[in-house]
Amino acid sequence: MGLSGEHLWTSCLEIVRSQVTQKTYDTWIAHLKFVSYNDNDLTVSAPNEFVKEFIEEHCIEALKKGLYETFGTNVRLLYSIPRDNAETTKKEPQQPYGTAKVPKLDSNLSWNYTFENFVEGTSNRLALTVAKSIARNPDQATFNPFFIYGPSGIGKTHLANAIGMSVLQQHPSKRVLFVPVHVFQAQYTQSVKNNKFNDFVAFYQTIDVLIIDDVQELTTPKTQQVFFHIFNHLHQNKRYIVLTCDRAPSQLEGLEERMLTRFKWGMTAEIERPDIQLRKDILISKTYVDGLTVSEEVIDYIAQNVSDSVRELEGVVNSMMAYSIALNREIDCELAEQIIAKTIKKNKKDVTLEKICKQVCAEFGVKIKDIASTSRKKEIVGARQLAMYLCRQMLSLPYLQIGKEIGKRDHTTVMHSCKQVENQLSIDADYRKLVDKVQRKIKG
Repeated sequence: MGLSGEHLWTSCLEIVRSQVTQKTYDTWIAHLKFVSYNDNDLTVSAPNEFVKEFIEEHCIEALKKGLYETFGTNVRLLYSIPRDNAETTKKEPQQPYGTAKVPKLDSNLSWNYTFENFVEGTSNRLALTVAKSIARNPDQATFNPFFIYGPSGIGKTHLANAIGMSVLQQHPSKRVLFVPVHVFQAQYTQSVKNNKFNDFVAFYQTIDVLIIDDVQELTTPKTQQVFFHIFNHLHQNKRYIVLTCDRAPSQLEGLEERMLTRFKWGMTAEIERPDIQLRKDILISKTYVDGLTVSEEVIDYIAQNVSDSVRELEGVVNSMMAYSIALNREIDCELAEQIIAKTIKKNKKDVTLEKICKQVCAEFGVKIKDIASTSRKKEIVGARQLAMYLCRQMLSLPYLQIGKEIGKRDHTTVMHSCKQVENQLSIDADYRKLVDKVQRKIKG
């Protein structure tokens, strides 16, 4: 009487063990369990799809040797993979790097980042609209994954956190997890080191809404491979994945093409640098929350001189509050100027009328002498008006002086030009982007 399929499988494993390192065997092969053997069909169970694919990619030759020597060359290997270990076993998932079971998931969310204190503007409206839709209906997975990108400090993390917070408020039973990429990578490394890799994967497969921050840092091949399979599992089971990044998927380097393709499956939304109106709104909101009394003049001054990020705006307000309390001093433009010079490292002396005119002319493709002329060509008029407006906003020069320096015009002409620019800024998002870009280049 021949050996049973289970005994043959045990013999097969011993051969495989001799062909691979002990760590590889313990981490991967040892988790394959015998299920059945009928008519040359050998079925084994793997804890998840990732383990199966890793073995087929990296251990297949050793596995073939063991199978052929014990079952014969006609054997066909089949895998049985539970749809969801957590649902099948009805057990609480384990922490990805430890052994203790947890009664409740720590979402790792920042509780002060909500939709309520996220200030809306043209630069973030699309991303905010999608984010709120996801939070209302996390089971629909219409925009899955949701990829939010933009430069540092403009509210990506805040918005991603707000999604998680809102989901928990509206759907308390959902398992929501916020994880920066560097934490995910550290957890993965620790799980392999402690031979807890399967616990790590199983834990992430239980998440309903997974928020990954700074996905551009997902650069190591092994971590990408792990995340790829976790991503696939969550996506196939209609679990939401929210990703933040400092650039668009098409601009990412060092990531596998199959990963980049998946990033584009759902909704991609850019958050741009805040335009001047949004900067003002953020400052008004921040000062109100902090209980500060700040004049419109000071708000305007800060908004004009701090344009790169929301984080910098909030930093200036925090510094103003500290100075005001410590020195018992009124918050005015002089104090704002001092703080900006120290915290933003901006020196107003670096900005001159000549520099403004030169940069504006370069942007419009005209010569400096053109804006001083009487020409009424559209591009020249546009450059002239913007140069006057920026001289007023960035240098606080009198209308009379601006008119004198740019074509010997009277102050009413300068006032009219500034008004024209303000009107266009209020209705034209593309123009706001242009003006912000010119300002950043001027500040250099």
